[in-house]
Amino acid sequence: MFGFLQSENKKLRNAAKNWLYLGHKVYNFRKDELSGAEISELARRIDELRAAVKTKPADSGKLKLSIEAMEDYMRKVGGAFYPQSSLGENVDFALYFLIIYLGFTAFFIKPFKIPTNSMWPTYNGMTSEVWSGESEAPGFASRTARLLTFGAIRYEMKAPADGELLIPVRMGRSSSGVAIDLPTATVSKRHHLIVPGKGVGYTFEVGGKSVLFKVPRDFDLARGMPMNGAQGESILGKAWFPDESSFWEAIQKKIVDGQVARRGRMTLPDGRSVDVAMVRSGLRFEKGDTMLSFDIHTGDQLFVDRMSYHFVRPKVGDGFVFRTGEIRNLSSSGDKYYIKRLAGTPGDTMEIEGERLFVNGDLATGSIAFTSNNSKEAPYDGYFNGDPRQTAPGFRGLLRVGEEITVPEDAYVALGDNSGHSYDSRGWGYVPESMVVGRPVMIFYPFTKRFGLAK
Repeated sequence: MFGFLQSENKKLRNAAKNWLYLGHKVYNFRKDELSGAEISELARRIDELRAAVKTKPADSGKLKLSIEAMEDYMRKVGGAFYPQSSLGENVDFALYFLIIYLGFTAFFIKPFKIPTNSMWPTYNGMTSEVWSGESEAPGFASRTARLLTFGAIRYEMKAPADGELLIPVRMGRSSSGVAIDLPTATVSKRHHLIVPGKGVGYTFEVGGKSVLFKVPRDFDLARGMPMNGAQGESILGKAWFPDESSFWEAIQKKIVDGQVARRGRMTLPDGRSVDVAMVRSGLRFEKGDTMLSFDIHTGDQLFVDRMSYHFVRPKVGDGFVFRTGEIRNLSSSGDKYYIKRLAGTPGDTMEIEGERLFVNGDLATGSIAFTSNNSKEAPYDGYFNGDPRQTAPGFRGLLRVGEEITVPEDAYVALGDNSGHSYDSRGWGYVPESMVVGRPVMIFYPFTKRFGLAK
């Protein structure tokens, strides 16, 4: 710093010291690769440069000649140490940075991205904004600003041919009657347009040609963001059936009215074959038309404090990040990071009665979410009992109607703030203490009204 204020002699002396350091480094690390003559010559030039540095009063001319002699010889015997390419320097820097980053995130602060809306409205998962046409969709400048501010990424589906849109629907039976859904497949999908990964693939048909449409994992085109106790309006509902109350109601009406082009087997992108009904949408497109256009906004991204729980025990009400690798009823899907609300600690008694959560006989306290859910203060909808029909295979569920539980030692109960639409301890059981990661401390992205300290 302030090198421009140094005298020419001072600059030369500093340069000479750097060359001495590099010369010793080559001497020590390349002894076994250089010949005896090369080692002797390198030692001689190091001694000459050291003597020139120590000479008082300094002889700038002699010092400069010694530096040039050292540099000239280092080009010959320096190997990978000199001259070092900019690529090598960048690789070294990247490795140093990666080591520091991995160490920091392993022990102190870890970034975490929320994919789903199980903790809404405290935290948002991925949300969407549908555009009805090209004229309504933001232009390039606005898209760039939205990408930087909200993490909004545009998704568009083009018609592969002229014709009517047919929607494949898979029908089955459930405890409540007929169940319908859209067949999906796990497909390859690049994240941030670069990183290879996995996504969800939907297949539609226009004019006899299939079109595969990919979206991120944990994102559902046919079911919207849960709000106020009901499933929110979906992307497909907004785009294709805006006059209906929901996408599924529109589909059911068309099936009842006989608007089914054909029934048969469909082969999905992952090779599976399923029975489907090809439902007529009543929407016609020409080849190249935009059939679907929307933005997906990234889920809230948090900094998670990994240090505190080494010194203090987690407490009821904390935002709670944990891994799923040792949760028996979740481990089959891999070791993932989840975020829920810590609702029960070892030894606590818990029950849900009248859509209110009780811990140790009293209404749960310790967070705004507890208070707001227990009073059903909008947009919170209260707590729902565990439903045996919505649990992991072979698991009866927790906090069922009329059930009081006692949390075991070395275990915790994790519940979503959006209780009606959260897959949590009610559906897969307790969180082992060994799986606890930490608590969220700050939402650092996107730049919305939730930006700032975590709740």
